[in-house]
Amino acid sequence: MLSHSATMPRAEFEARTGWTFKPEGACKGDVCLPLPEAPGETVDLAALAHAMNLPLVSEPDHGLWALGPESVGARALTSADAPPLVLPDLNDEPFDLARLAGKKIVVYAWAPY
Repeated sequence: MLSHSATMPRAEFEARTGWTFKPEGACKGDVCLPLPEAPGETVDLAALAHAMNLPLVSEPDHGLWALGPESVGARALTSADAPPLVLPDLNDEPFDLARLAGKKIVVYAWAPY
């Protein structure tokens, strides 16, 4: 998420990121991260990034802050939803991964270099 300030209203942060603050911490979908304390009406991006273990890059001279990536602890995705993906099958025919929606799958990628 990009911001032009190191702080922002709590409601704006929640609307732009999908994270909501609850008694159990910062929550998004089924994922909740415990916080030492919930933000008040204003969110301090640096404090929140530290508490949620998310990277924050800033360029205060130009008024830019970037919080992200969309991950938990910068190590895991917050959802297991795969992006749109079409790959060739063994017969070189296009296979749309969306055909497997609702099923558990493993996508294995390999490179010989």
